[in-house]
Amino acid sequence: MSAIPGRATSRSHPSPIKTVVVYRNGDAFFPGRRFVINPRQVSSFDSFLNTVTGGVEAPFGAVRNVYTPREGHRIQSLETLQHGEIYVAGGTERFKKINYFHITLKKPQRKKSEVIKPVVHSRIIVPARWRKFLHESCTINVFTNGDVLVPPARILIPKYTLRSWERVLAMVTEKVHLRTGAVHRLYTLDGTPLSGSVELENSHYYVATGVERFRLLPYFHWVPRKGLIQDIGLGVHSDFLPPVMRKGKQHTREL
Repeated sequence: MSAIPGRATSRSHPSPIKTVVVYRNGDAFFPGRRFVINPRQVSSFDSFLNTVTGGVEAPFGAVRNVYTPREGHRIQSLETLQHGEIYVAGGTERFKKINYFHITLKKPQRKKSEVIKPVVHSRIIVPARWRKFLHESCTINVFTNGDVLVPPARILIPKYTLRSWERVLAMVTEKVHLRTGAVHRLYTLDGTPLSGSVELENSHYYVATGVERFRLLPYFHWVPRKGLIQDIGLGVHSDFLPPVMRKGKQHTREL
């Protein structure tokens, strides 16, 4: 008789909460996102896919499939997901077989290398500025690539985020919404790509791009007049200064 109440009690228990780590299909540089699957909040597999879509912010758009990391077997239900395991999120494309476990192992090494970069004095022009790099936050203004009608997004990047270039790009992705998905690179207004956080300068202006090419447009017409020359420099852009400051409409037609 004691077995019957025991069975009734087990059926009344809700499904256990699971924690999984999800990577992006074929992305060897994405460190993975951790998701807590609470049955009260994630009631179906479709709702889980929606949650993963917002979390991984993949360039392919909405997450349509979830795979096992080794063989690429499709997961089709919440019950199949195992607590503590890792999975791969994909769109409509095929599963791309890379070593997703190795991504997790390499993550601490990339952090260390990025912290060391700012102290390479042979490449420093103004040493005093870079000595303060790891101890100060940085505020930048970021334009959307190819859209001169949208003002730049002002982004405050904490000093701890600056230690990881991937975290900086992820933070910019949250503020600048590209049609192509996540932000992959930052450029100066004249089209020079940045290679890391050490090249960011406080209060300067940049352009965010995804997988598409950088588009050279008069973004600097949003730049305040006081800092115009300082931000865009001399050379090619000196030809743009009079139209921007005096005849903005005429300059746009000439481009």
